[in-house]
Amino acid sequence: MSRILFVTKVPLAQRLADDAIRRLNDSGAMSEDRLRDSADRQRRAVDLVRTALAGHDVRERRVHDLRPDDAAEADLVVTAGGDGTVFTANTLVTRAPFLTVNSDPQGSLGHFTRARAEDVPRLIDSWQRDRAAFQDLPRLRCRTATVDVRILNDALFTNQNPAAMSRYMLEDGEGHEKHRSSGVWISTAAGSTGGIHSAGMDPIFALQPALLFKVREPFHAFGRLQRLEGRQLPPRGLRLTAAVPGMALYLDGPNITVPLAPGEIAEFTASPEPLRLMVG
Repeated sequence: MSRILFVTKVPLAQRLADDAIRRLNDSGAMSEDRLRDSADRQRRAVDLVRTALAGHDVRERRVHDLRPDDAAEADLVVTAGGDGTVFTANTLVTRAPFLTVNSDPQGSLGHFTRARAEDVPRLIDSWQRDRAAFQDLPRLRCRTATVDVRILNDALFTNQNPAAMSRYMLEDGEGHEKHRSSGVWISTAAGSTGGIHSAGMDPIFALQPALLFKVREPFHAFGRLQRLEGRQLPPRGLRLTAAVPGMALYLDGPNITVPLAPGEIAEFTASPEPLRLMVG
């Protein structure tokens, strides 16, 4: 019997109080019907996946209850949600492959999901027969004084106060430079269509090993800065040293926040372990 960890998203409609949903609807900022419909689609998708996993040794966790060691003995990790669910599951300490299900294709882009709920019975059958196909997504490793984690998408190195200037030393393997800016995006190839692209860098092929970085809103008053972006194919390494209090790292969105003390270094290198995704 296979051991499977099943990680499920909690829809926004279930995380908000009824009065908050009413305010959103009344203001026109978000439709209550859309929120409720999305939650219904999530529930139906989760039910379909549960049915497909019947007969296996399944351990189920909601995404906000997930702990890094929850998949320690799992043979497979199945997620039902969107990219945020995959990012959180990426914090699991495991070598098991992932089956990532987009539980709401109408409302979620699912850049890192590879299946829909109705695909799961077929994919599980192929996996059990050792006929499943997989795709390896290269990741980055981030180390500070307090964490050692793998990044699937991107990281933002910045001041915790969004109105405050970020001050730091940037070292890219070829030299170093002192910066004042709004911070630095650091990205994998797979994450190159996200925040770093919005900051002005062109995307690259998602399956190649890469370390991309892009400085946000550099401050040039004390001299022209030279190391404002980098495309390391494959990764050589990047070191960012916090030069003021209040700096932090935001890893794969809001999933991991790492405060950085003045003088603390955040080092980015290639991860030797890609994330293995089952594909249809």
